[in-house]
Amino acid sequence: MKTIIAVILLISFIFSQKNDMKTVEYVDIEQFMGKWYVIAIVPNRIESGARNASDTYKLLKDGSIDITYEAEKDGSKKMIKQKGIIVDKTSNAEWKIQMTKPYIPFMKFPFKIILLDDSYQYMVVGYPKNKMGWIMSREKKMDVKIYQTILEELKSFGYSPEQFTLVQQD
Repeated sequence: MKTIIAVILLISFIFSQKNDMKTVEYVDIEQFMGKWYVIAIVPNRIESGARNASDTYKLLKDGSIDITYEAEKDGSKKMIKQKGIIVDKTSNAEWKIQMTKPYIPFMKFPFKIILLDDSYQYMVVGYPKNKMGWIMSREKKMDVKIYQTILEELKSFGYSPEQFTLVQQD
């Protein structure tokens, strides 16, 4: 009986962690590479209060993605290195991210590209249960109308516009 209860609890935990968030149909991975500025975030411990934040994506020969997050926080420059592994090779829109500097073994975080402009000028990365989220752009500033449209579109993913905080870009 204890074994059955343990199995049920384990299955419940696994399914509660599942993220059925729909991604975009297809990401041209080479066109996606390059620098993206963080326009807004669902606040989190690492990025809250940061300014001039950006991610730079670089496709490596083995098909993984080198990710460099840079920002200014608490009066100093911060850098976090990560490695992205494409999980869904049909769409290229779902990745797993592992911290490499600082290195955090055994932890991989979901990365789902849920909105992407046809010309690759802005995008949104979603996170399970909407605990985090990132609105990003190729430019440091985003047109207010585009930003408002994105916030409206994010409602269909269960996000509330109030969840997002703008990131200062100088």
